[in-house]
Amino acid sequence: MPKRKKINVVVDANWYISACINRNSRRTLYYTVLKNTHLQIYYSAELLQEFEGVITRKKFSKIIAPNQIIRFMSLAMLFLKEVSILTKPTLVRDSKDDYLLGICESCNADFLVTGDADLLSLETYNNTTIVTMGQFVNLLNLM
Repeated sequence: MPKRKKINVVVDANWYISACINRNSRRTLYYTVLKNTHLQIYYSAELLQEFEGVITRKKFSKIIAPNQIIRFMSLAMLFLKEVSILTKPTLVRDSKDDYLLGICESCNADFLVTGDADLLSLETYNNTTIVTMGQFVNLLNLM
């Protein structure tokens, strides 16, 4: 029997942030996405920079301790594969999100999972389908 091709996925930094501060988001990300052996999740240095820049803001310091952030990311990194962004498209109104499309292009992502309205309005980019986490979970349940 031929080996099934892994589905290439990019998860927006907002989902890692949500998973750090919300138990339900953490369960969804960990059990449904990260531990799914049929998925390959990609990230870049730019995604890590965005995550660190946001999660270390003062408003989050009351919700999550630095050691919890480190523990969460140490666990998540076990399931992620780094990719270098080769090109950075300029399709999104908020240029700070262009790097996500660059990750998708670099890893030939099948899906970009995000909550960002500007990215979601694109619906697709090259061969990447742009969906919410809820939509992605529903698609996984159909596979």
